[in-house]
Amino acid sequence: MTLFPDAAVWSLALPGGILACLLLAVTGIPFLCLAAQRLAVTQRTSFPDKLARQGALLAALAAALLVAVSAVMVFRMAQLQPDLMAGPFRVPLLSLPALLVGTAACAALYLVGWKYIKGSAMHRFVGLAAGIGGIEATVSGFALARALLLPGHPLPTDASPMDTMRAMIGAPADSLLWAVLGQSTFVAAGAAGALCLAWLLTRREKDDFGRDYYNYALGVCARWALGGTLCAVPVGVYVLYRAATLTSPDLTMLPPLLPLAGTLVLPLAACGLWGTVIRSATPLRHKVGIVSALVLLMVACGCEASTLAYVVRLHAPM
Repeated sequence: MTLFPDAAVWSLALPGGILACLLLAVTGIPFLCLAAQRLAVTQRTSFPDKLARQGALLAALAAALLVAVSAVMVFRMAQLQPDLMAGPFRVPLLSLPALLVGTAACAALYLVGWKYIKGSAMHRFVGLAAGIGGIEATVSGFALARALLLPGHPLPTDASPMDTMRAMIGAPADSLLWAVLGQSTFVAAGAAGALCLAWLLTRREKDDFGRDYYNYALGVCARWALGGTLCAVPVGVYVLYRAATLTSPDLTMLPPLLPLAGTLVLPLAACGLWGTVIRSATPLRHKVGIVSALVLLMVACGCEASTLAYVVRLHAPM
């Protein structure tokens, strides 16, 4: 039983987990915006609509950042391992930035739509398309990571692009991939709320909608962050239990304890900070707590990525 993870694993897992958290936030933000738009109609108030517009700007910028990061990552992987681009991984590697480009384009159209097609079915459809694009990028990215980490690169060498993608996503029914994707559904809501909270702090001076609006918007985003993360924690316990039993069925040899504990403790600590924001009459005074909670959630994603990478390194079936 070890306390600290291997340095090589941790150096990849931590930034990988942070990028996964950002990807899930980009996936969840369009749905947060759509829910806020619906509230603006049912409650006949402008606050939810303003929140949705600010969230749409964040989604467009974050998606554009992910496009740039994914393009750099694919370029570096092609430099370090040229055989990847010549083999069956060429299409999956290129599909991730392509899907993110589509997500960023839909998010940008959703943002621009506030000026031309606000409130129409087409506007809501574009927002939904941005969220669906994020889901597709998430599934593709997680399945690609699994395929790259598994020994032997288990993809067909002579197959059409469609068959290659189908083989990449077609993990066994008992694979941890499905449990992680299920957990990601809740993490997407939590990460969307957490990132929007930090984003609202940066827009306070630029978009001066008044203190009452920001008290409302911060409370809504904190509830998304708290609710999504609390729902993700029990699923995370199941994922960690499965990962531990894959490496040692009798649990005599656990993965490194530091990331294992961080995966569970850090989200709960973040939930405590979001709960403080929800209960506060002046949430704008909790800037440090809001930023700290976002960092804790991102590091928790890195901790879980480290644990799963440890399982794969032991050649466990994942």
